[in-house]
Amino acid sequence: MKADVINNNPTVLVVDDNPKNVQIIALILRELKYKIIIAVNGNSAIDLVERARPDLVLLDVMMPGMDGFEACEIIKSKPENKNIPVIFLTAMSEKVNIVKGFEVGGVDYITKPFNKEELTSRIKTHLELKFTRDELQETTNHLIGLNSIKDKMFSVIGHDLRSPVGSIKMTLDFLKSDLGKQYKIEDFRATIDTLAQTTDEVFGLLENLLGWAKSQSGNLAVVPEDIKVSELINSVYLLHKGSFFQKKVHFEQTIGDDIVVHADLNMLKTVIRNLLSNAIKFTPEGGIVRVSSTSTNEMVNIIVSDNGVGISAENQLKIFDEKQHLTTYGTNKESGSGLGLILCQNFVKSNHGRLFVESKQGKGSSFTIELPSGGN
Repeated sequence: MKADVINNNPTVLVVDDNPKNVQIIALILRELKYKIIIAVNGNSAIDLVERARPDLVLLDVMMPGMDGFEACEIIKSKPENKNIPVIFLTAMSEKVNIVKGFEVGGVDYITKPFNKEELTSRIKTHLELKFTRDELQETTNHLIGLNSIKDKMFSVIGHDLRSPVGSIKMTLDFLKSDLGKQYKIEDFRATIDTLAQTTDEVFGLLENLLGWAKSQSGNLAVVPEDIKVSELINSVYLLHKGSFFQKKVHFEQTIGDDIVVHADLNMLKTVIRNLLSNAIKFTPEGGIVRVSSTSTNEMVNIIVSDNGVGISAENQLKIFDEKQHLTTYGTNKESGSGLGLILCQNFVKSNHGRLFVESKQGKGSSFTIELPSGGN
């Protein structure tokens, strides 16, 4: 750990109104290759802590105006400064007040005149402790994040996948039964169509769930390339052509062959797939889904719009919020997990873009993907 502290070149804020004390400390710390910032009073110390975010503060007790105890109390009153160690610099005659220093958030004290070995030893010790606490906090936050992913996955599996999988099982059990064997061919085909649609829904849910989990865990690499948008839209449309036909929803694409974006192909394909799937889901029979674009020299907007049921103003605030679990059903009771749009937002952001929505209940929705233009 000591080697790590030295290699990381920690930043130390020295607060003292005596130039000689500052000079001595600076000479000692520079030998250790530490970065040094200097304040001459309590107010400037508070300001520098906020702006420079030092790893440790050496704080003189007796200064004109605001003393070191008051400055430390103000610094430590902010939660973001909790892990910044403050060591007080005190004369032997002031040592009796050092308990107050611990009460306001100090971690140690050094008496003047300074002993070089004691000064460096105490600073190194508290920097090591500080970096260890930071690493532990980072690990804790990572574990909390992983636990949150696990809870979300279990929630989707238990709530959103259980229903369609249960429906598939019941239908297959019926077909195996004696009643199922008496099915007319027309009824049998209709049942097969329903099974295929339900299986597609389950597959889409699983793809979104796994894609979201990967994006949250940080294990997803972004490989940007120039993509001709019209070709991508056509390829994704072919995947959904059966759903458009089955629901009698019309599809219209007006993107020119010259529209190119710079993004990860698989990620953008997933985004378009989800937006088209949602548009079909929330558009009634006879409706229309349009894909269009606008562009500038630097950015391209891909717009997926429909004349479906629309989204309430309240739900528009929730659809991109990972803390919400918003599940809604389509016009033909199609299921969903609420993860699709969150996944889309994560993927678009990963490609230096934005995803936003305009919608009005009863009128339809318009989702816009803003991405860097390609071919430059």
